[in-house]
Amino acid sequence: MRVENWHAKEVFGQIADEALKSANEVMDDHAAAAKLMCPVGTITREGGFVKKEVSFIPSKGRNKGKPVSFIADTWTGRKPGSLRNSIRRVNKPSRPGNIRVYAGNFKVYYARFVEYGTAKTRPQPFMRPSFNAIRNKIISRIKAGIKKVPEVK
Repeated sequence: MRVENWHAKEVFGQIADEALKSANEVMDDHAAAAKLMCPVGTITREGGFVKKEVSFIPSKGRNKGKPVSFIADTWTGRKPGSLRNSIRRVNKPSRPGNIRVYAGNFKVYYARFVEYGTAKTRPQPFMRPSFNAIRNKIISRIKAGIKKVPEVK
């Protein structure tokens, strides 16, 4: 049997493009849901970098078990809604299909403290619940996107 007029490279390229487009849409929905669930504080503090001493004992690496101490620039400012505004989808250009949603940046370093809590504060998860809400729909939405390609039935 011989198949004629079928361009495998183009068809598979279209399928991959539609799958990535659908996956990006799913992760955009995840980021939007996380922004809705993200707690917003009321504290406003003028910002600036200050030098602080950082000390810890690493549990891995060549300095494992040895105390490490250094001076670091630390951001001290805070504005209500900064954490919510830092939630974003990121595509890794070096790895197509590697799509991530991040919260926080160098000024909003406390995203993990809010999500998981600390010894003094209770956790207020916003990333995990928003992902868990769409987890079961991810594959079906990507498959629906692939079915938009005319050659796929």
